Amino acid sequence: MKVVGIGNALMDVIAFVDEAYAPRLGFHNNAVVHLERSKIESIIHGLPDAIVSAGGGAANTARAASYLGSNAAYAGMVGDDELGSYYRDELEDSGVETFLSRSVAQTGVYCALIRPDGGRTLLVSPGAALDLYLEPPDDDFFSPGSILYIECFLARERGFFMDCLRRARAAGMEIALDLSSRELVAKNREFLLALLPEYCDLLFANEDEFLALAELPLREGLGLFAEEGRTGGKGMEIVVKRAEMGAVWACGDRIASSPVREMRPVDSTGAGDAFAAGFLHGRSLGLLPERSLRLGNRVAEEVLGVPGFGVDPERLSRACQGILG
Repeated sequence: MKVVGIGNALMDVIAFVDEAYAPRLGFHNNAVVHLERSKIESIIHGLPDAIVSAGGGAANTARAASYLGSNAAYAGMVGDDELGSYYRDELEDSGVETFLSRSVAQTGVYCALIRPDGGRTLLVSPGAALDLYLEPPDDDFFSPGSILYIECFLARERGFFMDCLRRARAAGMEIALDLSSRELVAKNREFLLALLPEYCDLLFANEDEFLALAELPLREGLGLFAEEGRTGGKGMEIVVKRAEMGAVWACGDRIASSPVREMRPVDSTGAGDAFAAGFLHGRSLGLLPERSLRLGNRVAEEVLGVPGFGVDPERLSRACQGILG
């Protein structure tokens, strides 16, 4: 099955810094700060040994899916600038078919300042990414038999978001929704609850995001949402990522889980996105949910072991062979 991702196109900039680095710049450790592009550029130029790669949740999922052998495509918006060209080239070199629109705004940037204890200060300048609704992807993007992987971040433009879901459904696609942010879920809870029965086949969330949606303890929420399912069809599949506690899947009256190995992450950027790619790839091969969860965890583990999204595709493929058999 082809994985078709749509979301915020952001260049990831990763730097490993000391405890006092962010405070010296005027930011609290662990803060998430939105900045003007000129400000974030001045900070990036002074970073020690920064690692730069094409990023954004859906783009990372598409890349990892391609590395695993799935067909993959991605739609987003970048600027008509050097970073935008770099972004396109990197995705295409990863085997991802690109549907990138160009904006007069500059390509968006996501900068993570990572301390020795693993804590992160995030500096974000979304730039052109926010303009995707102005130039929706063409009809070729919505390919029958594929699965649309869409970031909930796009729900800030509800008309555009719903248009993507409707076009995907009309094309005969399955739809996987990633909740993306606890704060976003809390703000848009009623909107999301209304669309899930008709437009979501597969829901990805971390535990905080799912609890914000369900407003119930995890097991009770899983039981309620999985049983309600999708209008007129099979039950909605729910996958909750629980970090060091592994992941859990639910659909109908079935629940499955998969633990993870203990490890010290180098960088968590893109790990949840990679997990989604692993799960979707396993699911497309007809693996049982338990094995698809294991594959997702194994892919995420490889991404956790490197800075940014610098995973080696060949190493990733070898690491997964034991699960695929």
